[in-house]
Amino acid sequence: PISHLGTAFYVACAALAVFALIRLKFSWDQVGEATSPIVVLLGLGSVGYSVYLATLLVRAGDICPLCIALYGVNAIILATGAVWWLRGTRRAALRPMMPGFAVIGLVGTGFVAVSTPTILKMLSVPPVHAEIAVQPDAPLLSPFTIPDRAPSKGGAWATHEILEISDLACPHCAILHRTLGSALEDRGPAGLRVRFMNYPLDSSCNPHIPRPMHPTACQLARGGICAQEQERFWQYIDAAFALRQTGAPTAAIDAARDAGLELAWFEACLDAESTAQTLAEDIALAHGAGVRVTPTVLVNGLALEGAVPLPQIEAILDDPAPRVDVRSGGGCKTEAPVGSTSARE
Repeated sequence: PISHLGTAFYVACAALAVFALIRLKFSWDQVGEATSPIVVLLGLGSVGYSVYLATLLVRAGDICPLCIALYGVNAIILATGAVWWLRGTRRAALRPMMPGFAVIGLVGTGFVAVSTPTILKMLSVPPVHAEIAVQPDAPLLSPFTIPDRAPSKGGAWATHEILEISDLACPHCAILHRTLGSALEDRGPAGLRVRFMNYPLDSSCNPHIPRPMHPTACQLARGGICAQEQERFWQYIDAAFALRQTGAPTAAIDAARDAGLELAWFEACLDAESTAQTLAEDIALAHGAGVRVTPTVLVNGLALEGAVPLPQIEAILDDPAPRVDVRSGGGCKTEAPVGSTSARE
């Protein structure tokens, strides 16, 4: 619906521009008087909605260059309409309108003042989003043992354990990753251990994905495997999730550079057959367990989908009911899944 409304808006603006340029049967002044207020109203609405959408993008930690370009176009439309209208309106004619503008300004200011606390409260809670690969109704999750090679952060015998199953090109995964970083910082290595598995949502390396979704996801995942060999895995995925352009062809190289990896060796490792094989094993293990969504997170063995908010994760960690069977070698076995918090898109 948003795309349809946007298309209708730009078609309307184009029609008004054509109407003004050809002037039809009217003089320029008559055309300006007839159409410039409409352009101003359309511009005000589009700029207001642009601010709203930009707020959502910032909250999601995502950058959309095309969206930003369109926001600029909307601002230009508003500015053009305003200049056009003011030039065609005499100052004497504007004076009677000033009280009306003042009332509109006061009402708008009051609305912003009243609604801002509510909006800030809503934005303080991360949205629960998930990206669905296939089979969205598949159960979560079958019991499986995490391989010993899975990267980990925190104490090997920490009180609690979280498994992060993620796609490094997924913006919702970036939100969850930052949330887990906050949880680890709060509880320390003795209180929490975080482990990681790749599940890139792209058909170029994941046979369970029917179409291309995230073109750089497989390359970024292989880069994580290589970064682990240089003992810079967590620095690498932090850099990958912080990239402004995760869809750029050089995304993995850019993340490796930011993480301080040795680039010549890293590029060779990206193309190595052993790297591809390790990634294929992770994908097969995760899919066999029932992973269909990124991010998927196991908190003390409880499987959840999406960018789960920190308060919910903390509540599960503080639940005294045991859910994890910690084994020698650092692995853990999940028990039967208990529901899902995914808001599926």
